[in-house]
Amino acid sequence: MAADASGWQDIISDDLVEVSKIMREVTRDSNKEVQDVFDYALDSPGKLIRPSMIILVSNACGKPTEENTLKYAAAAELTHMATLIHDDINDESDSRRGKPATYREYGVRKALTTGDLMLVKAMSLFDSNPKLLQSIIDMGSSLADSEFLQYNHKFDLDIMEQEYYQVISGKTAAFLSECARTGSIAAKASEEVIEEMARFGQLYGMAFQIADDLIDLLGSEKVSGKTAMRDLSEGIITLPTIFAMRDVKLGNKIRGMIKKGAPLDEVRELILQTEAIDDCKLIIGDYVDEAIECLSILPESVYRKSLVDLTRLNLTRLS
Repeated sequence: MAADASGWQDIISDDLVEVSKIMREVTRDSNKEVQDVFDYALDSPGKLIRPSMIILVSNACGKPTEENTLKYAAAAELTHMATLIHDDINDESDSRRGKPATYREYGVRKALTTGDLMLVKAMSLFDSNPKLLQSIIDMGSSLADSEFLQYNHKFDLDIMEQEYYQVISGKTAAFLSECARTGSIAAKASEEVIEEMARFGQLYGMAFQIADDLIDLLGSEKVSGKTAMRDLSEGIITLPTIFAMRDVKLGNKIRGMIKKGAPLDEVRELILQTEAIDDCKLIIGDYVDEAIECLSILPESVYRKSLVDLTRLNLTRLS
């Protein structure tokens, strides 16, 4: 994320400091080797979108940040970090957030075990709300289903657009939906507001993942923390590639180049000559507009404005 793009977080900066403290505290371990791996992961914080969404939604629903809200936010980020550790192992990725992936630094066994323990630590932060804990567990099942679906479609050049949406809906959007829902539950909002916030998070998550897939193609490692074209190198066929393979003039050539393992830079150059990028941006724009409309159920406040700014970032961070 660009340095000037995080203004939407300014209003909750103190809360995010507390979230980081909770994450450090809950991951303290008597085993030095385990602690070293925890610290390695925690020393590379991401954009903190998930904990931010919980805190912002809670405040936008009229509830000032409480200790439990901070705990839920910390749990969300720890859960996210654990899934990234596991993802990098599954995808055999070399780097994460500008440095070697955790398993590259400490080995698969230590990284896998620490990722599992991080999930346990995260779940312990929901001890005061069994209902939320069960909801998070259900979300985990959705994530697993989507991971399997994505794995089953690796290197599948015939993947349908709807199957792609199904993957990102369960893998990314369901988690963000749960974060927005958690924030509204922490605020003791009405059922109507809770459901609308869950819908907001889902729509936001769809826009977020399509934007991430575009960033992977466009080659902005500074924004994504990943090398360019990593998805395609791992056999993950994302929306811009799906659209590009439909191009009347270049689609068959792009498909053939991917099939025969042509250099990714050459494939990328051809994809950029199609309308795939613009088509994806239009879809992101639709999701952004729908997500912002969901926020209209909330009273006007600086917190609602921050959520709007966060949502619009899915378009501006592409440039």
